[in-house]
Amino acid sequence: MSQKKPVGIVVRRGALRRFDVLTRKTADLPVELSWDRRTTDRRKTSSEPSVELRSGDRRKAPPYTWEVADFVVVDSAEEQDTATTPSVPDGRTSD
Repeated sequence: MSQKKPVGIVVRRGALRRFDVLTRKTADLPVELSWDRRTTDRRKTSSEPSVELRSGDRRKAPPYTWEVADFVVVDSAEEQDTATTPSVPDGRTSD
């Protein structure tokens, strides 16, 4: 039986108590806990680009745990870069 990749949890910057609690409670679980290292929103300019190459905005609203509990669970099936941008599920299912 192959081992699954650990579930990623990204904790909001500065949420020291939340990080400590999650560290203790997930010590025996396959969980990879990390800090959100972002300091500012990368999109600061209000000017529109001359040519829009994307068909739509890829950013989605973060799950409620980001606002309420200062963390987000990252899907282990996705390639993850938890240190820069937490992957936020969009709630759609693949059919």
